[in-house]
Amino acid sequence: MKIYEVEMSSTTYRTFEVEAESPEDAQNKAFLELDADWEISKAWRQNAEVVFCEPKGGTSSMDNDEFGAYIRGEADANLDNLNKDL
Repeated sequence: MKIYEVEMSSTTYRTFEVEAESPEDAQNKAFLELDADWEISKAWRQNAEVVFCEPKGGTSSMDNDEFGAYIRGEADANLDNLNKDL
């Protein structure tokens, strides 16, 4: 018999919908919800990272200036146009 070292990895995802003023604010609120979820293990929480963050409905209705402001997390990004389409 031989001894084998076997490494395994598993990736799971969790999505949170939060109302926020900016992408940075949305991510902070999502992490707060993550911390409050008793079903999520401490190890999973410590390794959690944001995969993407965008307004519900996407960013395709934004012009270049609006999208640039959105990416920079500027509060003056005109995200109201997205709500018209929803």
